[in-house]
Amino acid sequence: MSFYTSLTGLNSATAQLAVTSNNIANVGTSGFKRSRADFGDIFSTSPLQKSSSNIGQGVSLKQVSQEFSQGNISTSGNSLDLAITGDGFFPLKTPDGLQDIYTRNGSFTLNDQNNVVNSTGQRLMAASVDSSGKADLTDLNALTIPPKTSGEAVETTQIQLGLNLPADSAVITADFDRTNPSTYNKSTALTVYDSGGNGYLATVYYAKTQNASQDQTPPSSKWQTYFFVGDTQVKPALQQATDKVGGALFVNKYGDVLPKSDPRVIPSSGTTEMFSLDQLTDVRRSSPATAVGAALNTTTSTVYFNGVLAESINTAANPPTAVPMQANKALNFSIKVDGAPATAQAISYTTKAGDETPDVLARNLEIAINNVLGSLDDTQDNTATADVNEFRKNARFGITVAFDPDTARFSIASGSTGDSSSIEVVSPNADAAKFLGLSGTGLKVDASPTDAVRGKPSEPAVLRGETMTINTTKTITTSSANKDFFVSVDGYAFKVELPFPTPYTNIDSFAKALQDSINAKTDPATGRKVSGVSVSFDPKTKQLVFTTGTTGENSAIQVTGSADWGLANTEMQFGSTSEWKKLTQFTENGALQFVKNGVQTEDATGLSTQTEWWPVYLDRGELSFDLTGKPISPLTGMPFETAFLAGGKGALTMSIDFTKSTQYSSAFAVLSQSQDGAPEGELMGLNIGVDGLVNATYSNGSQVSLGKIVLANFSSPSGLRQVGDASYLASATSGVAKIGEAGSAGFGSIRAGATERANVDLTQELVDLITAQRNFQANAKAIETSSTMTTAIINIRS
Repeated sequence: MSFYTSLTGLNSATAQLAVTSNNIANVGTSGFKRSRADFGDIFSTSPLQKSSSNIGQGVSLKQVSQEFSQGNISTSGNSLDLAITGDGFFPLKTPDGLQDIYTRNGSFTLNDQNNVVNSTGQRLMAASVDSSGKADLTDLNALTIPPKTSGEAVETTQIQLGLNLPADSAVITADFDRTNPSTYNKSTALTVYDSGGNGYLATVYYAKTQNASQDQTPPSSKWQTYFFVGDTQVKPALQQATDKVGGALFVNKYGDVLPKSDPRVIPSSGTTEMFSLDQLTDVRRSSPATAVGAALNTTTSTVYFNGVLAESINTAANPPTAVPMQANKALNFSIKVDGAPATAQAISYTTKAGDETPDVLARNLEIAINNVLGSLDDTQDNTATADVNEFRKNARFGITVAFDPDTARFSIASGSTGDSSSIEVVSPNADAAKFLGLSGTGLKVDASPTDAVRGKPSEPAVLRGETMTINTTKTITTSSANKDFFVSVDGYAFKVELPFPTPYTNIDSFAKALQDSINAKTDPATGRKVSGVSVSFDPKTKQLVFTTGTTGENSAIQVTGSADWGLANTEMQFGSTSEWKKLTQFTENGALQFVKNGVQTEDATGLSTQTEWWPVYLDRGELSFDLTGKPISPLTGMPFETAFLAGGKGALTMSIDFTKSTQYSSAFAVLSQSQDGAPEGELMGLNIGVDGLVNATYSNGSQVSLGKIVLANFSSPSGLRQVGDASYLASATSGVAKIGEAGSAGFGSIRAGATERANVDLTQELVDLITAQRNFQANAKAIETSSTMTTAIINIRS
């Protein structure tokens, strides 16, 4: 048996020698894992044998197992070379797609179908990803690296141009001609793309049309743009003006421009008149409703002669003579202003010395009218609800009477301005008709609820005192130190002295007492009563607020008094006459223009008659800048009409964003330039992250996530079945492959541009080789010894 025992030793030594030789031979094989021969002794016995006296029968090769320890990482110049640091295998598919292969050898290339494959054509599998790079591990496909972005060309729709247009550029008045550089100041060029990725040269020309001047509101410089795609001019589209945050602007009949977000704006619908933002330049002062009498001339019994009102004239005299209007003439008529009160109020004025001068009569008559209308009490609107205190304010203030010597006409104007003002002068007696030019049927100017005629209401003078120093939550008491107030209202100055010591229940009752004292004053020089001044208390700021009954720039008020009331350091405050802008409908080639569904047209069909707010538009293709060089308009992209490409190659609809442009004194410069179109791109670079995410960069600037390389792992990797080329098949021993993302738990990370070297330690293999050689020699020696002993036994017989 020793022969057979030694023979098994020779076989095991040979097997160990073979395994070691194989390891040494694959030192340069990427991803190779060294093998190890596992042996076991042979021992057999029967149940009746004494085991302690049995001798072993040799050795047998149990298995050749692999050691999956980490190999060294070697860098390379190929971005498709991949190395795994840690646990895991690259999942592959055979070329026929029927069998799953697993390997640590990450040397990959592209085949003719742009699939990532190894040297034997097996394809690397990767998971599909979404836009955020998240992998779908249930959807594995062969990783493909397309050499170009086929079908991913992007049509140009938006262009961004940030320019500096020189502020000192000359204004050009000549008609634009792109072939004549003297008809424009500057130009820029860029490439735009159609949906097929074909490029076209686009050129934008800039001609300065206006310098800023003090006559403008607001002052601005203007440039006109001209846009060409190839040799085809593309006209700017209709563009609604916007505010700084992009809100569409609308205009009302008074030229007030507000964004759509303002609750007062009710956007129009259907067909509307077209208005241009640049044409809102007809600024007018709001005016009152004015009733103008008939001219006093020689055709009537009353004449305006040599600066006086005359009852008659002697034309036979040389020179002609006249009889001036006498005193004690009763001028009677009724007047209603701004619709209140409901019935016209009777005015009765008796002329006095000096009234034959028209200006004097006008001034005295004005005082008489205001004294009557300013003293009217409020009336209850609805008598059925007497406990609700619904009152209609009847008092009217600031009525003016004037005489125009050029036309010899008297006029009476309402104290308020705007289209809500109205005036009606009726029932004049004979002398009022004779000396004031009031016709028998009277004079009437109605309010204008729809059309803009006289503008908007003007503002009164408002005086706010300083913060009061006294406690306003308790009873208010005047004293000798704070009882005096010095008041000036519309040119009449006087002193108000409140009684003292007088307690007031609260600050509001004190304000009412002060208000009544002010309005009770009468100018002794003219007889004009002070009326309409309101005094209130602002509890938030602890200030007294004085407001005149009159409005407009001729209104004024000042009240000074003790610091207790916050009136020690007040200044004269003035009212203001409002302004408005007369709208002028936009015309083109002499024809009025309308807008229907956002399209400019001359067709007025379906014109809305209920519109109160109209969209306001910018001049097509115009850029404007303020005095600081910042853009005024447009504040959003400038749209252009559809550009039809030559040769029937399609069409482009684009807009240009000039919002980053400036107008400074420096030279013309392109500060920024971009467009969102792109041709098909060639592959420029490939990046594979440690998590296996594959990103490709193309020449058109696009970056595409092509997939995520995943890893496979097994519960028992040593049970994998070798199939050559450092590849393995799953077996029952290894278990089913588990797929996961690189870097996650149980899986190593991926390093691109590197490969994993074999984990063979050459020194150890050489030692193992010597060991196998010694084992073989020893077993051979055992056979030789056994043979010698056998020969000796045979020779005993001899």
